[in-house]
Amino acid sequence: MSSEAENGFVRVNNQLCYFSIDGQFFAVAYQANLIIKSSKTAATVHSFIFPSIIEYLEWSKNSEYIVCANIKKAIIQVYSIYYPEWRFKLTEGSDGLESVNWSPDSRHILTFSDFNIQISIWSLENLSVTHIQNVKSSYKKLYVSPNGKKLAVVISNEGEDQIEIYKTDRWKLDKKLICGRLNSIDGICWSPNSELLCIWCSFSDEAKLIIYSNKLERDIAVFCPAQILNSSEIEYTYEKELKGIENVTWMPSGQLLAVAGFNEMVVLLNHVTWKPLLQLYLDPVIKENYLNKVYKDVIVQTNKNISFYDKHILEEKSERPINIKIGKKDNIDRLSVAKFDILVFSFCGQYLAIKHQLYPSTLWVWNINEDYLDYLLLENNITSVKWNPTRAHMLIFCECAHMFEWTPSSARCIPTPRNITALDARWHPEGNVLLLCGYNKAVIHQIENKS
Repeated sequence: MSSEAENGFVRVNNQLCYFSIDGQFFAVAYQANLIIKSSKTAATVHSFIFPSIIEYLEWSKNSEYIVCANIKKAIIQVYSIYYPEWRFKLTEGSDGLESVNWSPDSRHILTFSDFNIQISIWSLENLSVTHIQNVKSSYKKLYVSPNGKKLAVVISNEGEDQIEIYKTDRWKLDKKLICGRLNSIDGICWSPNSELLCIWCSFSDEAKLIIYSNKLERDIAVFCPAQILNSSEIEYTYEKELKGIENVTWMPSGQLLAVAGFNEMVVLLNHVTWKPLLQLYLDPVIKENYLNKVYKDVIVQTNKNISFYDKHILEEKSERPINIKIGKKDNIDRLSVAKFDILVFSFCGQYLAIKHQLYPSTLWVWNINEDYLDYLLLENNITSVKWNPTRAHMLIFCECAHMFEWTPSSARCIPTPRNITALDARWHPEGNVLLLCGYNKAVIHQIENKS
């Protein structure tokens, strides 16, 4: 790794910097400039000029193309890494533009029109366009199966929600699911092996989760949160009942399904019985448990006159109980319910990182295999966490000039290069290099590989 790659800053628009899927390059958007750099040397490989300010960019799955977009002006342009003279430009038209995505085959661009009226599928090969109409207005992302073969879309037609599943090779309708047991469809997600589709209704007494088998072409299980209370399948029970279904996340192996409710509770469902196996309530008081570890962010003053240079360290705390700091009400949108904004499994699936908007500076790390917790109690609000794509190793980012590193055996505070305020990061696929993203600049940074 050259010194330029290790310490050189690059200017970016709103954290728009990403590694290619194969890890050879990283792309940076700055104003109307798209810059492609080598991941090994950080040397510029290509530079392109976009017709306007770049508000979005994404690598194709085969790492050969990049799509850039200005959402406000509904301008989209595709660039080629290996044929830099080639361009593909399209304009969404009078319906406006909500979002842009690559198809799994890297040969089509998918766009949502304004207000999610429709999805348009643009072919880069024959310039044709296909439309999917009546998309439910609350859905702003694509639900493509992990193997890339199917696209699930929630359709709202005359007040009734249903799901349409399309084959992505020719974008033809494959199945239409009428989910009669759900009053509305508030969320969907694919299993890691692409065989199952989770479909759920979120709120209150109507909350229900359906597991649909794409292979068997039928529902194979139904889960209702009310089943949890006094459930004999859970070894450790709480008096609290899961209220509603806010979000659903699969373990990478597909063996467990994490279901988050609206009352700071997470339940893990077994993939065989589809019944609760474990549950976790985000209690604001850390109580006695000899397995749980608490790491607290402690400020060590090095200069009484300049707080910017204060040193942060993570200390493991042994006293109990410990009260968790609750966020200010002003930090939560008054018109919405406080939610889980981080619910992410590690690469190996043994650990689940959890953050809730009620506790903006606290991270729960749940060891699923042994059912115990690590707590990170930080001074600043957590903006992002990123699991290493190769091992049980996580970086935590706050709005400050340092970041935090967590492994199963320890946690520590790491200064950022040149005191950059890091809000987020992008891991290289090999897990030893990352792009640290600040407000308007980024830096490529190498992480020591600890086993």
